[in-house]
Amino acid sequence: MREMETSAPGSAPERPAGATFRHDAMLYAGDEQFVAAAASFVRDALEHDEAMLVAVIEPRASLLREELGTQAKAVEFLDMWNVGRNPARIIPAWQQWVERHQGSGRGFRGIGEPIWAARSPAELIECQQHEQLLNVAFDDGAPWWLLCPYDTANLPKPVITRAYDTHPQLMESEAISVPGAVIRSHSYPHAELTPNAMFAAPLADPEPSAMLYQTEFVRTELPLLRHELAARAAALGLGPRRTEDLVLVADELAANSVCHGGGRGTLRFWREGRGAVCEVRDRGLVTDPLIGRRRPALAEGKGAGLWIANQLCDLVQIRSTPELGTVVRAHFTEPGSDAA
Repeated sequence: MREMETSAPGSAPERPAGATFRHDAMLYAGDEQFVAAAASFVRDALEHDEAMLVAVIEPRASLLREELGTQAKAVEFLDMWNVGRNPARIIPAWQQWVERHQGSGRGFRGIGEPIWAARSPAELIECQQHEQLLNVAFDDGAPWWLLCPYDTANLPKPVITRAYDTHPQLMESEAISVPGAVIRSHSYPHAELTPNAMFAAPLADPEPSAMLYQTEFVRTELPLLRHELAARAAALGLGPRRTEDLVLVADELAANSVCHGGGRGTLRFWREGRGAVCEVRDRGLVTDPLIGRRRPALAEGKGAGLWIANQLCDLVQIRSTPELGTVVRAHFTEPGSDAA
């Protein structure tokens, strides 16, 4: 574990609630500790007449409702399994929460758990990038408090260590109700989680035997690209709905390459597990670390393709450097699912 220091109980937190955006990790071990700590955090918010949104997966949501009893009626719950299946959809959900309450004169808080034990290695990386991007998205905005629980009993140690890299401060679950009992991270912000470093993070190449389709394209070849992808996705068994989603996302990404990536690009499509991945590469450069995570302004005509991809895909990975250009990978991990 990286070097850290704990402030004495009763001392002032480094970033007091109400002064600016406060983004803390809460370390707990198992559902019982989660419920006790989360309930304490929620009840403190309600006592201060603050709005409360809880975004966690089951069974923790139900266990917390049961613990809160009638107080649960004053709390909003969001199913993180659905909203956060693709981590890039979480910031827009919190942005809606902020927009609803900023300027109301009433404080507001959230509990959001983007990382759970069933996450794949690729999802974990994107979740960790998401955690850092929360600071980019909200640090200069309205004052509110977001608590991110990490289950030390079920998550690998490197994941817990990474929580110190993405949160300015942390709390042990037993100290959640102790004023000032925070662990100040000495590894935040981490050099591997700057926007440039995140865009340069390596992506593993697919197995050659998994490749189903690969082509270079220009604008006039987009209709053929859509036709070929639809045929291969159907043959793979993605199902009609997910095949439509795949073709729409691929078309949006390819159109981005034509318009912003030098007029041409390369598309690859391969089998991965029970699903598939569609990748588009071009010579363009992305510099906005929150691209695709903000609802696009139609008048500007920018960011719509990546926004659509994030809404429809189970995972989206974006990498972009001046040397290599831009690559976007759209994952469809649940064939035949209409969940998106």
